[in-house]
Amino acid sequence: MRERLRLLSVIALFAVALIAVGCATSEEPAEEPAPAEEPTEEAADPNSVLADPTRPAEEMAQDADRKALDAYAFFGVEPSMTVADVWTGGGYNTHLLSRTVTDGKVFAILGFYAEGQFATAEALAQRVTDAELNNVEIVTGITDVPAESVDVAIAVRNFHDADEYGDGRPATVAQLFAITKPGGIVGIIDVATPHEGWHEETHRLNEQAVIDDFVGGGFELAESSDMLRNEADDHSTSGFQEGRHTMDRYVLKFRKPAGN
Repeated sequence: MRERLRLLSVIALFAVALIAVGCATSEEPAEEPAPAEEPTEEAADPNSVLADPTRPAEEMAQDADRKALDAYAFFGVEPSMTVADVWTGGGYNTHLLSRTVTDGKVFAILGFYAEGQFATAEALAQRVTDAELNNVEIVTGITDVPAESVDVAIAVRNFHDADEYGDGRPATVAQLFAITKPGGIVGIIDVATPHEGWHEETHRLNEQAVIDDFVGGGFELAESSDMLRNEADDHSTSGFQEGRHTMDRYVLKFRKPAGN
């Protein structure tokens, strides 16, 4: 009888152990919290030109989509260079380029933003003063920039307007060729379209048309980049409307031959 009781006790203890093990293994292991997304190096760096407190908040909100500093690096902008912000508009790129070429100079070319419905001349001049962008010189047109003085000229989402508001695309290419140093760069960022040439309905200019314009004007296509491509853009919306800094954009780097 005593042996039987001892056996039953062992069996009971074994059953309790099995139940305990089963309960332990049936519980889902606790998931470790996902690590917080690391901010980009530029955004995290308080010394980045993007963190300049004199910049408008609405412009800072566009930085992630515009990738301006990545574009400048792609075009080869360096601190000691003379650069041109072609048809500067409100001064987004003028401001950042000023802080980037700390030992250089920025020509802020107003173009069709000098007067009329798009006029920004007065506001840009005030911005240059208030933010102490002391290496910026505001000029009215491309032809006001000294010949062969510019290392890098950048036109962001505006070359397509050369025919309507400027002197025409071929003439604009010729003007840019004249102000660029031999071996210098012209960087073009514009809104993409699958339509050939200029597409009036969506206010977009085909990438190949731009390449043809610049190569036909004596430049070499040095490189292109997909850094601003956006597959979600179906190319049906107007490149003239707000939010075009998020649309599908091409980035083209043209070089003036060193022998010219």
